[in-house]
Amino acid sequence: MSKLLPAEWEEQGAIVIAWPNDKTDWKKNLLKTEATYIELVNQIADHQKVIIITEKCSIKKKFAEIILKNVKIVLGEYNDTWARDYIGLSVKVNNSFKFMDFKFNGWGEKYKFEKDNSINTQLYRKKIISTIELKYNNLILEGGSIDSNGKGTILTTSKCLLNKNRNPDLGKHKIESILLESLGITKIIWINHGKIPGDDTDSHIDNLARFCSENKIVYATNKSLELSLMEQELKNIALENNYELIPIPLPEPILLAKNPLPASYINFIITNQKVLVPTFGDINDYKAISILQNVFPNRKVIGINSIEIIKQKGSLHCLTMQVHKNLLNLSLFK
Repeated sequence: MSKLLPAEWEEQGAIVIAWPNDKTDWKKNLLKTEATYIELVNQIADHQKVIIITEKCSIKKKFAEIILKNVKIVLGEYNDTWARDYIGLSVKVNNSFKFMDFKFNGWGEKYKFEKDNSINTQLYRKKIISTIELKYNNLILEGGSIDSNGKGTILTTSKCLLNKNRNPDLGKHKIESILLESLGITKIIWINHGKIPGDDTDSHIDNLARFCSENKIVYATNKSLELSLMEQELKNIALENNYELIPIPLPEPILLAKNPLPASYINFIITNQKVLVPTFGDINDYKAISILQNVFPNRKVIGINSIEIIKQKGSLHCLTMQVHKNLLNLSLFK
């Protein structure tokens, strides 16, 4: 049996998001946050399908009819809206796909997670997802903690994946073997440095460094010691693997009540036709968009103001998860 975790730039069936509400941490800035979500959905649903998990069907009123043709509203129960980290992974198995359900524990039990951890089975029971693989759901694995080049290699960080607040009884070798078996991984590149102040995920890779092709990596950079050490690691990795590295400077520090927020342009979303980049009203916004447009010449790169989103210490990529079309009941969109 052959398995392979696709890259994000490969064909997607739909993107899943969970809608903010007054029961989540968004209640203090809910209307402004919803405005960002509406823009996000509009930018995706004009060319591909979006599944919105929500507690209220009334959010339909927020979208034009032409957008709703590509939107499926699903009633569900969830604690928070960071879908990247609890929605399952689409893994190619032989000539088909399986929806791999891993365990989620609120980024090391920092936040409530019980409902989030049940989302994948909720989608399966509602027949949104056609098949689900539960064999590996004792492994705590967040989607934002790994990044695939689509050829059997993933990037990850030891600060997160080897953190004892995730899988305390599993060592590095065991985690690697489970990833190999479940995702078809043949190589894991461990990044040992890299932290952006305010990040409460224990250094998710999707805020630090991402594959943009089989052998091209973009990464966050500034003058901090952590990112300087990460840059040197990446240069050594690039030399060993013949990778091309493309640095993208971070925005200037953003503070909320004097506390830093982990704003990063690396937290972009790749869709079938676009790359959606978080922007922060910073001098580096345009530079980041320009760099990524050169990296993705066949996709339109668009900035989305993410000031409200970053107040909860995440960004656009964290809010979304792509699902392959072979796993979806596409008749639900008709």
